[in-house]
Amino acid sequence: MDRQIVCFGIPALEVAVARLHDRSLLTRPLAIAPLNTSRALLREVSSEAEQAGLAVGMSVEQARRVCPSLHVRSPNPARIRTAEASLLHIVRRYAPVWEPVQPGSFVMDLTGTGRLFGPAYDVAAKVQQEVLAQYRLDGVAGVGSNKLVAQTAATLIQPSELYDVRPGSEPMFMAPLSVRTLPGLQRPCMRQVLSRLDDLNLDTFGDVAESPVDALEVALGDYAGQLSRWAQGIDSLPVLPPASQPRLEETVLLDPDEIDDPVLTGRLLDALQRLCRTLRSQRRVCGHLTLTIRYSDHLEVTKHERVTPETCWECDLSPVVRSLFQKCMRRRIRLRAMTLSMTGLAEYAEQGALFDTRSLDEQRRQERAKKLSVALDQLHARFGEQAIRYGRSD
Repeated sequence: MDRQIVCFGIPALEVAVARLHDRSLLTRPLAIAPLNTSRALLREVSSEAEQAGLAVGMSVEQARRVCPSLHVRSPNPARIRTAEASLLHIVRRYAPVWEPVQPGSFVMDLTGTGRLFGPAYDVAAKVQQEVLAQYRLDGVAGVGSNKLVAQTAATLIQPSELYDVRPGSEPMFMAPLSVRTLPGLQRPCMRQVLSRLDDLNLDTFGDVAESPVDALEVALGDYAGQLSRWAQGIDSLPVLPPASQPRLEETVLLDPDEIDDPVLTGRLLDALQRLCRTLRSQRRVCGHLTLTIRYSDHLEVTKHERVTPETCWECDLSPVVRSLFQKCMRRRIRLRAMTLSMTGLAEYAEQGALFDTRSLDEQRRQERAKKLSVALDQLHARFGEQAIRYGRSD
């Protein structure tokens, strides 16, 4: 049975949501960026802003010089969470398995649902129409036989459009595309691969597909096989629902750049709380923590630590996060971003220790901390992220 994968998303979700709440911005150049600092960078830009020469990552100050008519709005996380929940309400009606890709974008596995809902491209069109009718958000949809093709197709079209790549035509679809089209090739670890491809004058996936794998291995090493499969539109990765994804990750963007240790550890522990809340909702535990920090001069440092025993409680993981932070911070230079990742995820099993070596007071403190975490989970689920937060003075 051929796989039927749909990638549905709202391009520039924050821009679209801002325009929903202020209709005067519909045809004007619009960008999303923090307004509390002159060094803020653009997070999203509208199509009108792009046509004026603006791009994501440009400073607000520079953007205003390039486009004096630019309107800038601050991010609104609460609105974005509401919009994502609304989109997901429709996606769940049709997709037995779905995977979030980025804010406002989902990959749906519709394999085997043809007799119930019809062909995948019909389902994609229905989702687009329902989202537009109910929430006035204009989406794009890519349809393919795997995640790679569906996601790539969705990036090539404008809102309200649908791109259906029929099974068997994947190599023809990928051939004319630039190798820089795929987001996965923009990661720092792939910079050398892109540089080698430039040296070899392999500009498109068609060029890569025509090159023998043996020759690619000489130039690209272990990446050759994967790149050759991508060039032919081959991708065997399954669509993973949130509870099955092999890792959880939270990135803290610092604007302005920050160097104060208590502030940085406080932001990290807030991120840890959100990750632990997700773990508990999925009934999973974490066995490995990774912290990556990015300095203002773009240097990145990554440290890992094993978590024993595996756990989903902040009281157990907080010391590990603090230890990772101390290991990463070896330069007195401001930080621009911090990424906390959880891997080694497994199903939660309630198993008490046969011989608990902790003191009675320590056991009581641990139990109180766990009960507090559960109570906070319930408050956040009912009233939102900003309902209650930790206050830290350390």
